Amino acid sequence: MDPILSPVPAEALVNSKLLQIYRGNIVPALCEEGDDGNYGSTAVQDVHVLQTMSTRIYYGLFVAESKFRSETEKATKLIEAGDRDGLMDFITKADVEAKNIQRVILKSRTFSQNISAGEDGQLAPLLSKGTTYKIKPEYIGTVFRDYIMPLTKEVEVEYLLKRLRKEREDPPAKRQKTNGE
Repeated sequence: MDPILSPVPAEALVNSKLLQIYRGNIVPALCEEGDDGNYGSTAVQDVHVLQTMSTRIYYGLFVAESKFRSETEKATKLIEAGDRDGLMDFITKADVEAKNIQRVILKSRTFSQNISAGEDGQLAPLLSKGTTYKIKPEYIGTVFRDYIMPLTKEVEVEYLLKRLRKEREDPPAKRQKTNGE
């Protein structure tokens, strides 16, 4: 069986950019300045957060492949022309992005609430004007909009720009013969 993705080019690897954004923008916006002495648990959580963001960003490879397969002719023309802006337009669905940002904010509101003791039988916290959060939900939406989504789209465009390389080097008919199909 053929792999789902074409080879991922080095240009589509953005972990160093993500780390730079995390250290330079996200952590300073979330953390108070100073030393809390929790080096081990902080390091574990930093790795977990970076891995989670990276995984989310690299799901873009599968999204790009799906978009390529659903509109192969259009994508191929843009790729062959080396049209980065055209590919960015091709992969961008503004209405979907806006819904995703709202979904992220809603999830953040749900999961970052400071929950005080509930009443017997209460299964969810009650929202009120006094509801407080461990982190500002709108900031998580901003992180998603300003950092995660642009890096994801960068990965998608870089992947698509090299997407035809494997087919040129190893056309499907040749692959079938090689695989004994």
